[in-house]
Amino acid sequence: MRAETAPMSPAELEAAMRSFAEVSAGLIESYQAIERRAQRVENELASKVAELDELSRHLEAILQALPSGVIVRDRDGRVARINRAACELVGLDGSNGLGDGSAARLAAIEAAGDGLELACADGSTRVVACKRSPIESHGARVGTVAIVDDRTEFARLSAKLHAQEKLAALGNVASGIAHELRNPMNAIQGFAALLEKRLGEGSRERELAARIVEGVQRADRVLGSMLTLARTDAVRRERVGACELVADAIREATLGLERPERWRVTQSVDAAAPSFDADYVKLRQALRNLIANAIQAQPDGGAVHVDATVGVGEVCLRVTDAGPGVPKEHAARVLEPFFTSRADGTGLGLALVNTIAVLHGGRVELSPQPAPLGGADFCISIPFQSKS
Repeated sequence: MRAETAPMSPAELEAAMRSFAEVSAGLIESYQAIERRAQRVENELASKVAELDELSRHLEAILQALPSGVIVRDRDGRVARINRAACELVGLDGSNGLGDGSAARLAAIEAAGDGLELACADGSTRVVACKRSPIESHGARVGTVAIVDDRTEFARLSAKLHAQEKLAALGNVASGIAHELRNPMNAIQGFAALLEKRLGEGSRERELAARIVEGVQRADRVLGSMLTLARTDAVRRERVGACELVADAIREATLGLERPERWRVTQSVDAAAPSFDADYVKLRQALRNLIANAIQAQPDGGAVHVDATVGVGEVCLRVTDAGPGVPKEHAARVLEPFFTSRADGTGLGLALVNTIAVLHGGRVELSPQPAPLGGADFCISIPFQSKS
């Protein structure tokens, strides 16, 4: 038979209850300690998440503010991140996805290497360069990042420096030979002119003598243009009126034309166009060259329009024509010395126009769009300061 347990005495029961209370109090204290610790961990975690979120937003703001384009792709080659500068190059507003055209353009940009000429929607051209690097994590490749730089201004300055170096070299050559050439040229012209007077009217010999004089005069004009191109300080400023300047340039450009009625040369001058400080002779020569080019582009006759308008702090002298225009492949080089598409051209006319504009602190621009008349559209912009 099983022995029966003796009932607990009141003292033993009280002791057991006290022990149970102590254990319960310990458990509650431990639970509360764990709960407090869990709350601290939770608070710390929330703080870290907030810090990470703030850091993420900060890094995103930096990414979007970078002037260089940034294109991040994942391990499968999909675009994972693209910043604002890259979107502008591709032609995205940042909200629409990459279509077929944009994806192809983006791939071309990433493959640009040291330089790529990129046609923009507004008709301008940008020069971009791109460098790509792999993104690795724990020794494994997880994607790529491409940094795209807009080198347009650098390319423009490099081209300008190259042009100035060419002009400096041209100046050295022109200065060295001017004196040696002009003396014999003057003698040739003088003797040929004397011979022309002594030969019979209408004779073949008289005609040849006249051609010698014309040839020497043409060579002297070329030499004079070369010297003007080489001089960077030969500006004699005076007060110039736009109306007089345009009228004189048209008169000079059309002087000596056979059957001048074949060309309809019109003009318009903004009534608000102020007088401004400039070298009248040189600026007239530049405008005359543009008008003469417009006439030569239409050998069988056509229309030429010259106008003077006021821009923001500058006077714009524009010459437009109804000729064939400038081919796109020549547009970037038309202002270079000795570049010409005509068999009888010297390639100095437009280069001289550009030099004269630069000497005045201005510029010459060829519009990428056809003129209202259908041909070329050249504009000389000269800065001015209003007289009080």
